[in-house]
Amino acid sequence: MATQNINAEQWTLFDKIMYGGLGYGAFCLPTDFFKVIVAIVFPPLGEIINILEDTINDTFPYVNWQCFIKLLHNIQTIIYSFLLTTCLYIPGLAYTLTNIVNKEHNIAFDKKGNIIKYTDRHLYTTDNQDIIDSIDSGAATAYDETLGKLF
Repeated sequence: MATQNINAEQWTLFDKIMYGGLGYGAFCLPTDFFKVIVAIVFPPLGEIINILEDTINDTFPYVNWQCFIKLLHNIQTIIYSFLLTTCLYIPGLAYTLTNIVNKEHNIAFDKKGNIIKYTDRHLYTTDNQDIIDSIDSGAATAYDETLGKLF
């Protein structure tokens, strides 16, 4: 039965996994698939990959000074993920997966817990004045989640 489906090119995902053929035809995976798999295995490593995904080069040398600088700017996130992972694994996994989803949807939070939705993924802020300046320049839009109003 399976060979008839394969010969007629009516493969299901189950047929492709069981009888081979994942390399043939179109097979779509989410962009975060491998990042999520790494985060499930070891959440702090998933956090590091999440932080560095934009700065790693496609050619040798793959890691440059920008990667180290970005890691140093986000070291508190990595340490927090590691500490939560040591608390029975689940809190660290939830924290890391939340950060992956927030980055994928371009969502960030300021120090007060207000949501800031960036139109530019590469906009980094260090304090509330930078947030206000970026809003005034039109590079970001800030939302107050509790009131649902633009401020």
